[in-house]
Amino acid sequence: MITRLFLVGVVMLFASNGCTRRMPDATPEGAVHEFLDAMEASEDDGAAARRVYALLGPQARANLTERARRTSQLQGTHVEPWTMLAAGLFGVAFRPKSMHSTVVGDRAIVNVFGEDPVTEHASVVCVREAGGWRIEPGLPDVY
Repeated sequence: MITRLFLVGVVMLFASNGCTRRMPDATPEGAVHEFLDAMEASEDDGAAARRVYALLGPQARANLTERARRTSQLQGTHVEPWTMLAAGLFGVAFRPKSMHSTVVGDRAIVNVFGEDPVTEHASVVCVREAGGWRIEPGLPDVY
């Protein structure tokens, strides 16, 4: 009886470990994929802008938060940071075919390549936070 319970426990342990999925933003490439998907969805779905904002790194979030604060002051009403994302700001100039990252500590550069790797190439800066990898698109400074 004890052997059978032990065996059932071991099987359940392995089954539960096998069912765990890695979060999409567990890797820099996964974060870039998630970001691109969210940006594409945000064109048709305004609520997707919140997901885009959540995938941004701390510098980009701080930048948009400051922009929202200033806009709120000017308009006299509360403005959310994700509404500061301009439609088309992060447009995709080509369809990604492959991605390769170089990770150094908590920073990574993801090189994204399209059909023609010579003319269709982009480098995306990512930073690791407690929740996973985030995108730092290098937004213009707030003056």
